[in-house]
Amino acid sequence: MLIETFRVFCDLVDTGSYSQAAEKNYVTQSAVSQQIRNLEQTLGCALVQRVRRELRLTPSGLIFYRTAKRIASEHASMLDRLKSIPAGGLGTVRVSSIYSAGTYLLQDYIRGFIKAHPEARVDIEYQKAARIYDDILRDRADIGIMAFPARRKGLEIRPLLSEDMILICSPRHPFARKESLELSRLQGQDFIAFDPSTPTRTALDKILHWHGIKVNVTMELDNIETIKSAVDTRSGVSIVPETAVRNEARLGRLRALRFTDVRIQRPLCVLVRRGRRFSRAVQFFLEHLRCG
Repeated sequence: MLIETFRVFCDLVDTGSYSQAAEKNYVTQSAVSQQIRNLEQTLGCALVQRVRRELRLTPSGLIFYRTAKRIASEHASMLDRLKSIPAGGLGTVRVSSIYSAGTYLLQDYIRGFIKAHPEARVDIEYQKAARIYDDILRDRADIGIMAFPARRKGLEIRPLLSEDMILICSPRHPFARKESLELSRLQGQDFIAFDPSTPTRTALDKILHWHGIKVNVTMELDNIETIKSAVDTRSGVSIVPETAVRNEARLGRLRALRFTDVRIQRPLCVLVRRGRRFSRAVQFFLEHLRCG
Protein backbone atom coordinates (compact mmCIF):
# COMPACT_ATOMS: atom_id res chain seq x y z
CA MET A 1 0.00 0.00 0.00
CA LEU A 2 1.34 3.42 -0.99
CA ILE A 3 1.37 6.45 1.31
CA GLU A 4 -0.68 8.28 -1.37
CA THR A 5 -3.49 5.75 -0.86
CA PHE A 6 -3.46 6.48 2.87
CA ARG A 7 -3.82 10.20 2.11
CA VAL A 8 -6.67 9.61 -0.34
CA PHE A 9 -8.54 7.49 2.20
CA CYS A 10 -8.06 10.06 4.98
CA ASP A 11 -9.22 12.86 2.67
CA LEU A 12 -12.31 10.84 1.77
CA VAL A 13 -13.16 10.40 5.44
CA ASP A 14 -12.36 14.01 6.35
CA THR A 15 -14.44 15.49 3.53
CA GLY A 16 -17.14 12.83 3.32
CA SER A 17 -17.05 13.24 -0.45
CA TYR A 18 -15.46 11.25 -3.26
CA SER A 19 -15.40 14.33 -5.49
CA GLN A 20 -13.67 16.50 -2.88
CA ALA A 21 -11.12 13.77 -2.12
CA ALA A 22 -10.43 13.52 -5.86
CA GLU A 23 -10.00 17.29 -6.15
CA LYS A 24 -7.59 17.45 -3.21
CA ASN A 25 -5.41 14.76 -4.75
CA TYR A 26 -5.69 15.85 -8.38
CA VAL A 27 -7.19 12.57 -9.57
CA THR A 28 -10.59 11.59 -10.93
CA GLN A 29 -13.50 10.55 -8.74
CA SER A 30 -13.41 7.09 -10.31
CA ALA A 31 -9.72 6.81 -9.37
CA VAL A 32 -10.61 7.47 -5.72
CA SER A 33 -13.36 4.81 -5.85
CA GLN A 34 -10.95 2.32 -7.39
CA GLN A 35 -8.29 3.00 -4.75
CA ILE A 36 -10.80 2.42 -1.96
CA ARG A 37 -12.01 -0.81 -3.58
CA ASN A 38 -8.44 -2.06 -3.99
CA LEU A 39 -7.71 -1.14 -0.38
CA GLU A 40 -10.71 -3.07 0.91
CA GLN A 41 -9.80 -6.08 -1.25
CA THR A 42 -6.24 -6.04 0.06
CA LEU A 43 -7.37 -5.78 3.70
CA GLY A 44 -10.25 -8.23 3.25
CA CYS A 45 -12.82 -6.00 4.94
CA ALA A 46 -15.16 -3.09 4.25
CA LEU A 47 -13.87 0.30 5.38
CA VAL A 48 -16.68 2.69 4.42
CA GLN A 49 -20.39 2.43 3.81
CA ARG A 50 -23.26 4.68 2.72
CA VAL A 51 -26.00 5.40 5.25
CA ARG A 52 -28.75 7.69 3.93
CA ARG A 53 -26.30 9.21 1.41
CA GLU A 54 -23.82 9.87 4.23
CA LEU A 55 -20.39 8.26 4.17
CA ARG A 56 -19.61 6.40 7.38
CA LEU A 57 -16.69 4.35 8.62
CA THR A 58 -17.12 0.72 9.52
CA PRO A 59 -15.45 -0.45 12.75
CA SER A 60 -12.56 -1.74 10.63
CA GLY A 61 -12.51 1.55 8.74
CA LEU A 62 -12.19 3.52 11.98
CA ILE A 63 -9.15 1.48 13.02
CA PHE A 64 -7.57 1.91 9.60
CA TYR A 65 -8.36 5.64 9.47
CA ARG A 66 -6.69 6.37 12.82
CA THR A 67 -3.58 4.41 11.82
CA ALA A 68 -3.43 5.84 8.29
CA LYS A 69 -3.75 9.37 9.66
CA ARG A 70 -0.84 8.79 12.03
CA ILE A 71 1.31 7.20 9.31
CA ALA A 72 0.67 10.09 6.89
CA SER A 73 1.59 12.59 9.60
CA GLU A 74 4.76 10.68 10.51
CA HIS A 75 5.70 10.47 6.85
CA ALA A 76 5.43 14.26 6.45
CA SER A 77 7.45 14.76 9.65
CA MET A 78 10.13 12.38 8.39
CA LEU A 79 10.48 14.33 5.14
CA ASP A 80 10.88 17.53 7.15
CA ARG A 81 13.67 16.01 9.23
CA LEU A 82 15.43 14.61 6.17
CA LYS A 83 15.38 17.99 4.44
CA SER A 84 16.95 19.61 7.52
CA ILE A 85 20.10 17.53 6.88
CA PRO A 86 21.40 18.68 3.50
CA ALA A 87 23.50 16.17 1.54
CA GLY A 88 26.29 18.54 0.54
CA GLY A 89 25.73 22.26 0.42
CA LEU A 90 23.08 24.18 2.28
CA GLY A 91 20.11 22.35 0.77
CA THR A 92 17.19 23.08 -1.55
CA VAL A 93 14.30 25.50 -1.20
CA ARG A 94 11.16 24.35 -3.04
CA VAL A 95 8.91 27.24 -4.06
CA SER A 96 5.39 26.98 -5.47
CA SER A 97 4.36 30.34 -6.94
CA ILE A 98 1.77 31.97 -9.12
CA TYR A 99 3.28 32.69 -12.52
CA SER A 100 3.27 36.48 -12.34
CA ALA A 101 5.09 36.66 -9.00
CA GLY A 102 7.66 34.07 -10.00
CA THR A 103 8.43 35.68 -13.33
CA TYR A 104 8.43 39.38 -12.50
CA LEU A 105 9.33 39.60 -8.81
CA LEU A 106 10.86 36.45 -7.35
CA GLN A 107 13.76 36.23 -9.80
CA ASP A 108 15.48 39.24 -8.21
CA TYR A 109 15.00 37.74 -4.73
CA ILE A 110 16.38 34.39 -5.91
CA ARG A 111 19.44 35.94 -7.56
CA GLY A 112 20.21 37.87 -4.38
CA PHE A 113 19.72 34.76 -2.23
CA ILE A 114 21.99 32.58 -4.38
CA LYS A 115 24.63 35.31 -4.38
CA ALA A 116 24.55 35.37 -0.57
CA HIS A 117 24.28 31.56 -0.27
CA PRO A 118 25.92 29.98 -3.34
CA GLU A 119 25.80 26.57 -1.69
CA ALA A 120 21.97 26.62 -1.72
CA ARG A 121 19.56 25.73 -4.50
CA VAL A 122 16.09 27.12 -5.28
CA ASP A 123 13.57 25.06 -7.27
CA ILE A 124 10.50 27.02 -8.36
CA GLU A 125 7.31 25.67 -9.93
CA TYR A 126 4.51 27.83 -11.29
CA GLN A 127 1.06 26.73 -10.20
CA LYS A 128 -2.51 27.93 -10.00
CA ALA A 129 -3.51 29.37 -6.64
CA ALA A 130 -5.61 26.35 -5.63
CA ARG A 131 -2.67 24.02 -6.18
CA ILE A 132 -0.30 26.16 -4.10
CA TYR A 133 -2.35 25.64 -0.92
CA ASP A 134 -2.15 21.90 -1.42
CA ASP A 135 1.54 21.93 -2.35
CA ILE A 136 2.34 23.39 1.07
CA LEU A 137 -0.02 21.16 3.05
CA ARG A 138 1.14 18.04 1.14
CA ASP A 139 4.82 18.96 1.53
CA ARG A 140 5.37 19.23 -2.20
CA ALA A 141 6.80 22.70 -1.57
CA ASP A 142 8.43 24.52 1.34
CA ILE A 143 7.16 28.00 0.46
CA GLY A 144 4.14 29.24 -1.49
CA ILE A 145 3.87 32.68 -3.10
CA MET A 146 0.43 33.95 -4.11
CA ALA A 147 -1.85 36.98 -4.18
CA PHE A 148 -4.94 37.53 -2.01
CA PRO A 149 -4.47 34.24 -0.10
CA ALA A 150 -7.40 32.84 1.86
CA ARG A 151 -6.92 31.52 5.36
CA ARG A 152 -6.67 27.73 5.43
CA LYS A 153 -6.32 25.36 8.34
CA GLY A 154 -2.70 24.36 8.82
CA LEU A 155 -1.29 27.28 6.81
CA GLU A 156 0.49 30.41 8.00
CA ILE A 157 0.31 33.55 5.85
CA ARG A 158 3.17 36.06 5.94
CA PRO A 159 2.97 39.38 4.02
CA LEU A 160 5.62 39.91 1.37
CA LEU A 161 4.72 43.10 -0.54
CA SER A 162 1.91 44.95 -2.28
CA GLU A 163 2.02 45.83 -5.96
CA ASP A 164 -0.05 48.39 -7.85
CA MET A 165 -2.63 47.22 -10.38
CA ILE A 166 -3.00 49.37 -13.49
CA LEU A 167 -5.07 49.47 -16.66
CA ILE A 168 -3.50 48.24 -19.88
CA CYS A 169 -4.71 48.70 -23.44
CA SER A 170 -3.42 48.49 -26.97
CA PRO A 171 -1.66 51.59 -28.39
CA ARG A 172 -4.56 51.65 -30.87
CA HIS A 173 -7.24 51.88 -28.16
CA PRO A 174 -8.96 55.27 -27.54
CA PHE A 175 -7.64 55.21 -23.95
CA ALA A 176 -4.06 55.09 -25.29
CA ARG A 177 -4.01 58.87 -25.75
CA LYS A 178 -4.51 59.39 -22.00
CA GLU A 179 -1.96 59.39 -19.20
CA SER A 180 -4.51 58.31 -16.57
CA LEU A 181 -8.26 57.92 -16.21
CA GLU A 182 -11.09 57.47 -13.72
CA LEU A 183 -12.15 53.94 -12.86
CA SER A 184 -15.70 54.79 -13.96
CA ARG A 185 -14.47 55.06 -17.59
CA LEU A 186 -14.39 51.25 -17.63
CA GLN A 187 -18.19 51.14 -17.63
CA GLY A 188 -19.31 48.97 -20.56
CA GLN A 189 -15.77 48.44 -21.87
CA ASP A 190 -14.70 45.14 -23.43
CA PHE A 191 -12.62 43.59 -20.67
CA ILE A 192 -10.10 40.74 -20.72
CA ALA A 193 -10.27 39.21 -17.26
CA PHE A 194 -8.41 36.73 -15.15
CA ASP A 195 -9.92 33.25 -14.89
CA PRO A 196 -12.80 33.16 -12.35
CA SER A 197 -10.87 30.69 -10.18
CA THR A 198 -8.04 33.15 -9.46
CA PRO A 199 -8.10 35.20 -6.24
CA THR A 200 -7.04 38.30 -8.21
CA ARG A 201 -10.17 38.01 -10.37
CA THR A 202 -12.34 37.71 -7.27
CA ALA A 203 -10.76 40.82 -5.75
CA LEU A 204 -11.12 42.88 -8.95
CA ASP A 205 -14.75 41.81 -9.37
CA LYS A 206 -15.48 43.04 -5.84
CA ILE A 207 -13.80 46.41 -6.52
CA LEU A 208 -15.72 46.97 -9.76
CA HIS A 209 -18.98 45.91 -8.12
CA TRP A 210 -18.40 48.22 -5.15
CA HIS A 211 -17.93 51.15 -7.53
CA GLY A 212 -21.02 50.15 -9.53
CA ILE A 213 -19.05 49.44 -12.69
CA LYS A 214 -20.05 46.74 -15.17
CA VAL A 215 -17.58 45.66 -17.81
CA ASN A 216 -18.14 43.40 -20.81
CA VAL A 217 -15.94 40.38 -20.13
CA THR A 218 -14.92 39.03 -23.54
CA MET A 219 -12.18 36.63 -22.43
CA GLU A 220 -11.15 34.90 -19.20
CA LEU A 221 -7.50 33.81 -18.98
CA ASP A 222 -5.37 32.33 -16.21
CA ASN A 223 -2.00 33.72 -17.28
CA ILE A 224 -0.80 37.32 -17.42
CA GLU A 225 1.25 36.63 -20.55
CA THR A 226 -1.86 35.51 -22.44
CA ILE A 227 -3.80 38.47 -21.06
CA LYS A 228 -1.15 40.88 -22.35
CA SER A 229 -1.17 39.17 -25.74
CA ALA A 230 -4.97 39.34 -25.94
CA VAL A 231 -4.97 43.05 -25.03
CA ASP A 232 -2.33 43.69 -27.70
CA THR A 233 -4.26 41.90 -30.46
CA ARG A 234 -7.82 42.77 -29.46
CA SER A 235 -9.70 45.94 -28.58
CA GLY A 236 -10.28 45.10 -24.94
CA VAL A 237 -8.60 46.41 -21.79
CA SER A 238 -7.47 44.71 -18.61
CA ILE A 239 -6.18 45.40 -15.10
CA VAL A 240 -2.87 43.73 -14.23
CA PRO A 241 0.09 44.22 -11.85
CA GLU A 242 2.28 47.12 -12.93
CA THR A 243 5.44 45.01 -12.61
CA ALA A 244 4.13 42.61 -15.26
CA VAL A 245 3.95 45.21 -18.06
CA ARG A 246 6.92 47.50 -17.47
CA ASN A 247 8.85 46.11 -20.43
CA GLU A 248 5.90 46.26 -22.86
CA ALA A 249 5.05 49.79 -21.73
CA ARG A 250 8.67 50.91 -22.17
CA LEU A 251 8.77 49.48 -25.68
CA GLY A 252 5.39 50.97 -26.59
CA ARG A 253 3.71 47.62 -27.17
CA LEU A 254 1.08 48.33 -24.53
CA ARG A 255 -0.18 51.46 -22.82
CA ALA A 256 -0.22 51.42 -19.02
CA LEU A 257 -2.50 53.88 -17.24
CA ARG A 258 -2.99 54.62 -13.56
CA PHE A 259 -6.39 55.44 -12.10
CA THR A 260 -6.92 58.98 -10.86
CA ASP A 261 -9.55 58.22 -8.24
CA VAL A 262 -8.59 54.85 -6.77
CA ARG A 263 -5.43 52.90 -6.02
CA ILE A 264 -5.79 49.17 -6.57
CA GLN A 265 -3.13 47.08 -4.88
CA ARG A 266 -2.51 43.36 -4.95
CA PRO A 267 -1.00 41.88 -1.77
CA LEU A 268 1.55 39.13 -2.36
CA CYS A 269 2.09 36.77 0.54
CA VAL A 270 4.28 33.86 1.56
CA LEU A 271 2.56 30.65 2.65
CA VAL A 272 4.19 28.06 4.89
CA ARG A 273 2.84 25.08 6.79
CA ARG A 274 1.98 26.02 10.37
CA GLY A 275 4.24 24.50 13.01
CA ARG A 276 6.70 23.10 10.50
CA ARG A 277 10.44 22.82 11.21
CA PHE A 278 12.37 24.56 8.42
CA SER A 279 15.68 23.44 6.99
CA ARG A 280 18.51 25.98 7.18
CA ALA A 281 18.10 26.76 3.48
CA VAL A 282 14.39 27.50 3.85
CA GLN A 283 14.95 29.60 6.97
CA PHE A 284 17.65 31.64 5.25
CA PHE A 285 15.39 32.13 2.22
CA LEU A 286 12.51 33.34 4.41
CA GLU A 287 14.88 35.76 6.12
CA HIS A 288 16.02 36.95 2.69
CA LEU A 289 12.36 37.62 1.82
CA ARG A 290 12.08 39.33 5.22
CA CYS A 291 9.43 36.76 6.18
CA GLY A 292 11.58 34.74 8.59
